[in-house]
Amino acid sequence: GIPDFRSAGTGLYDNLQHYELERPEDMFSIKFFQKNPMCFYDIARILWPAGQHVPTATHMFFRLMHDKGVLHRVFTQNIDGLEVMAGVPKEKVIAAHGCFDTSSCVDCKEPMDSIELRDKIFRREVPVRCPKCNGYVKPDIVFFGESLPRRFHESRISDFAEADLLIIMGTSLKVAPFN
Repeated sequence: GIPDFRSAGTGLYDNLQHYELERPEDMFSIKFFQKNPMCFYDIARILWPAGQHVPTATHMFFRLMHDKGVLHRVFTQNIDGLEVMAGVPKEKVIAAHGCFDTSSCVDCKEPMDSIELRDKIFRREVPVRCPKCNGYVKPDIVFFGESLPRRFHESRISDFAEADLLIIMGTSLKVAPFN
């Protein structure tokens, strides 16, 4: 998957010094993005799952559970979409912090094709502006200051109430909404 954010020394937040941010979290703050989108567009080329990231054994485990008919849902904090790449149907995955597979304007919410956005970012044709309102366009990953996806809120209580087994893995349980 993509680099983790919080590991000391190797995490993304520990390696953002050259951006001269007040706090590393500013890289993913909607207010900061609206003032200075170029920092995010730069780091997006590293984070964007464009072939260099592949599903792990854990993602394949989710696929196996789906294939066996026992997977109800995967809730994930990850923004890389590797569950879907592994073959888990998109409707079974709830990416609480969003994903790179959809993109939209931060102002008017007009959707933009994610492949088009990715290509513009990789060609450094940034900032990417909305053709409708001229606002900035970003992938639909949740930044600080934005709400979690509606689908997360709609599904979490009913899904958990229906679960026969809940497996929690790969998390420090320090990041909302999973803490």
